[in-house]
Amino acid sequence: MTSVLLGPAVAGSWYPRDTEELRRRVDALLEAEGAEPRRSVRAIIAPHAGFDYSGAVAGSAFAGLKGRRPDRVLLLGPSHHFGFTGAAVPDAATAMRTPLGDLPIDREATAALRTVRGFRADDGVFAPEHALEAELPFLQRALACEAPLVPVLLGGQATADDARRTADALAPLITASTLVVVSSDFTHYGPRFGYVPFTDERPRRIHDLDRGAIAAIVAGDAAGFSRYVETTGATICGHRAIEVLLALRPAEGGGRQLAYDTSGRMTGTWDHSVSYAAIEFP
Repeated sequence: MTSVLLGPAVAGSWYPRDTEELRRRVDALLEAEGAEPRRSVRAIIAPHAGFDYSGAVAGSAFAGLKGRRPDRVLLLGPSHHFGFTGAAVPDAATAMRTPLGDLPIDREATAALRTVRGFRADDGVFAPEHALEAELPFLQRALACEAPLVPVLLGGQATADDARRTADALAPLITASTLVVVSSDFTHYGPRFGYVPFTDERPRRIHDLDRGAIAAIVAGDAAGFSRYVETTGATICGHRAIEVLLALRPAEGGGRQLAYDTSGRMTGTWDHSVSYAAIEFP
């Protein structure tokens, strides 16, 4: 079968294009956390900004997965370029590529999903997307196998009902050795993002805004998280993908925040700031 590849779209801009440089960079981010592998981890939430900004937080999410051999990886995130409803899976694509190599797509799983109401098969929506691609180098260096991927993008106009339908469709694919990776940044603050709910005490208030969302997530409170996003308007780009994860999990919670940071803290400029969080679930 001829390989049809997705990516890389943001190598050389969001992360290094050179293979050796990328390998060293990701390994350093994973080692910096000093985390021991945690066999009980079934799901993580990790950020997807350029590695200069969110790499350390992402590294903390993936460090506990070192040496794992999952049977497949469900990789969920938001579409930043296309405003469709529902969810999308790849169509003809057989693998996702980074400078570190290719990761196979679980064609059987994506073929089954494309028959489900609310799903579309469309390589085009994946081609420019950074949200999933940014997680791939970490998977390639942390995992001990090339686990097949089930890439899923939630459209820019996806609804809460779309998230529930997506979770229902994904549930049969999950076994005891399946890993779920949700790609999402947290609050996008500033005029560039059309979100300026306050102008004073910005570092503290941005953190407080994120803290409320993270509290609902780690508690496994799917309804509470959805209400929080709706009432605050919190600009969490992957909130529908997070809703999918929470719908797939038992309601008793058990999540754990591993790391948190903001671009505002790094640059010292709070006119525009994006937040990053790493969360894991057993």
